Amino acid sequence: MDKTIRNSNIELLRIVLMFMVILLHFNNGSMGGAFNYVKNIPVNNFILYLFESLSICAVNCFMIISGYFLAYNKTVKLSKIVDLLFIVILYNLFDLMLSIVLNENVFSLKALVGCFIPANYFAIFYIITYIFSPFVALIFDNTTKKIQNLLLFFTLVIFVLLPTFIDIVNNLGLNLNGISPISINGNGAGYTIVQFVVCLIIGFYLRRNNINGNTFLLIIIYVLSSIIMTLFIHKLPSLYNYCSVFTVVNAICLFLLFNKLNFNNKIVNYISKSVFAIYCIHTHYSINLLWKKYLILPKFVGGGISEMLICMIISVVVMFVFCLVIDIIVRYTINLIKDKLLTKMPVLFSLKEQNK
Repeated sequence: MDKTIRNSNIELLRIVLMFMVILLHFNNGSMGGAFNYVKNIPVNNFILYLFESLSICAVNCFMIISGYFLAYNKTVKLSKIVDLLFIVILYNLFDLMLSIVLNENVFSLKALVGCFIPANYFAIFYIITYIFSPFVALIFDNTTKKIQNLLLFFTLVIFVLLPTFIDIVNNLGLNLNGISPISINGNGAGYTIVQFVVCLIIGFYLRRNNINGNTFLLIIIYVLSSIIMTLFIHKLPSLYNYCSVFTVVNAICLFLLFNKLNFNNKIVNYISKSVFAIYCIHTHYSINLLWKKYLILPKFVGGGISEMLICMIISVVVMFVFCLVIDIIVRYTINLIKDKLLTKMPVLFSLKEQNK
């Protein structure tokens, strides 16, 4: 069977999630900065926050996808880890070269060495989660559905519902960080390995128990949750935390909605291969300079609603396509190196039972 022919539903979801991530960074003050331009324009402000609410679940959803596909995995491949780190390092080097061309940096040995440090939180957290995934798979292999239900229940209560409650109470002025199940200093807004493992377990559970859900109900929950976040975000900013029940629920709904689709499309499958690279490329300093200089125009974002929406759509699409083209150009180099080196690397370890 041709391994390149596969159901494109989740591949399309990966692409949609990447657009969401770029949109989040379009709004972000340290990157695109669109929020900075609409502070005194209530309607524009509300619309941007609504899109933020619809998109904030993207990282959680990415990890649920990983859990779904790792649900029966018993093997940790060193080549997969090296492949991810290679992409991070490669685009660190690309960023250094581009920043030098833009006269925003000068070449130095320190800067060059720094490129080989894969300081990408998502990549590092993902790799750690990937390494632990076979052990989680063993737990699911050797437990009943009742035990799996309890595992999911206590995981959500301890690491989603309780942190959400603590963060909301903290927003209201009473400090409860000392009873946080994640850290004595708070919940880290969900930017923790704990959150990645939580989403991994959710993905495992959905796959192992063949959870589908009602389409209409999933859409209603997703939309209502996003509206609630938008209406209360200024008073309760923790609603946007990755460990917030709203972002977790939205991620589950979005995944289940796309998982219902059934189609094959080679273009979708091809583009989805570049999603992680697009993430790496567009978050770099030099790309942010191009973003602010050529894409996000304050007079449009701070203008009429139609102007703001057009600016947002163009900025996000252009950023996605720009990074995609860059990755397509270098993907041949990556594949060449992978074919020559990574395919010859041994399995790091395997928990598969040996044939007697």
